[in-house]
Amino acid sequence: MKVLPRRRRAVLINSVLGVVVLAGAGGAYAAVHDDGGGSSAAVGARVATVTRTTVLATVSGSGSLASPSDAGVDFTTGGTLTQVNVKPGDKVKKGQVLARVDPTDANATLQQDEASLTAAEANLTKVEEGELPASSGNSGSSGAGGGTGAVAPTPTPTPTPTVDPAQLAQAQAQLTQAQNAVDAARRAVDGCVLKAPVAGTVASVAAEAGDTVTGTNGNGSGASGGSGSSSSGAASTTSSGTAPTGFVVLTNPAGMQVKADFSESDALKIKAGQAATVTLNAEPGTVLNAKVLSISSLPVSSGSSSGGSGSGSGSAVQYAATLGITSDTSDLRTGLSASIQVTTAQAADALSVPTAAVSGTGAARTVLVVGKDGSTTRTSVTVGVEGDSADQITAGLTEGQQVQIPQVASAGNGGFPSGAFPGGIGTGGIGTGGSRFGGTSGGFRTGGLGGGGGRG
Repeated sequence: MKVLPRRRRAVLINSVLGVVVLAGAGGAYAAVHDDGGGSSAAVGARVATVTRTTVLATVSGSGSLASPSDAGVDFTTGGTLTQVNVKPGDKVKKGQVLARVDPTDANATLQQDEASLTAAEANLTKVEEGELPASSGNSGSSGAGGGTGAVAPTPTPTPTPTVDPAQLAQAQAQLTQAQNAVDAARRAVDGCVLKAPVAGTVASVAAEAGDTVTGTNGNGSGASGGSGSSSSGAASTTSSGTAPTGFVVLTNPAGMQVKADFSESDALKIKAGQAATVTLNAEPGTVLNAKVLSISSLPVSSGSSSGGSGSGSGSAVQYAATLGITSDTSDLRTGLSASIQVTTAQAADALSVPTAAVSGTGAARTVLVVGKDGSTTRTSVTVGVEGDSADQITAGLTEGQQVQIPQVASAGNGGFPSGAFPGGIGTGGIGTGGSRFGGTSGGFRTGGLGGGGGRG
């Protein structure tokens, strides 16, 4: 029998021992982490107690505050400013006069249009009372045989008024046109006075007395036009994240709202009426209560976000929700950025465990119940509300039981708790200086089983 050289024999023995050690370590690891019932609790694993609490599920978004009562108002009739009655910071009431422009041109136009209306009314009356020329009657004739008897008088025909349908239609159209012109001229006169459409605080005033302004009808003289604008001027309200503009801008925190963007998956969970909290980014300690008013069925257009980063970026699809602030809004300002949390599900006084303790998906949910002797038993449970940090347990557990929270292996330890291969190859691992299988010797490279390792 051929005897192997001493060096090759030592290498072969080391190889066999390495394989045996690895196999034993793997078996020990599997035994410790066996999911079957009756296994012992993992060393160092966290344990939680089944308790009763309120389980909340929320989704987050971001946006900015805006009030539907904010308004920017403009003159409907342009001209030279004769009065500016307010300045920034003033409190005004609805209907209060804010400013005036010179009404001279507007009044002159109104007088001309009223004269045209009077003429149109007279013309229509003439057409309605029109008549054709009367026909002449026949002269009397002598009696038969040239007698000298009395001759019967011939009656004079009564003229019958005749109305020309074409003339009537034309006169009626002229009257309608003249009336519309008068209505527009009266609105132009009213538009020389700017009134507050809502109560609020004056945020800005664009000009002062003596300046010239252009009305929303586009005519600096305000002589004609008008599109139904009231004497309070043309008012434009604000949308979330957009400040109103106008000759005078009014702000009012009453009815303050916030429009927030949510990721597509979160948006599907949001419904009108759900409770929410709003945290001001400028004042992290200020938390306001709110309620969802609506959720848009259309995605937010690229670049038209309400100011927050939402739950995603780039090409991620987001949907905007509008929420009404239910807390006191008297000190709030339009445009403040905020973070929003909407409560999408809630379970009060519910049995719960930390979310990390629950394994599986759908109906196949389990937890590791820790016994008094420290052993663990995998138990099926039914999950209700899946909260942010805890899950509601509706079946499978009782209050006071303990469950194990599995340890999550970090990316830097090879997937094993404590960073070492389970079963106990100690410090130094297999070989020193990067020992590995293979090599020219046909076995472990120099170093063999690392020194100082030992079994765990």
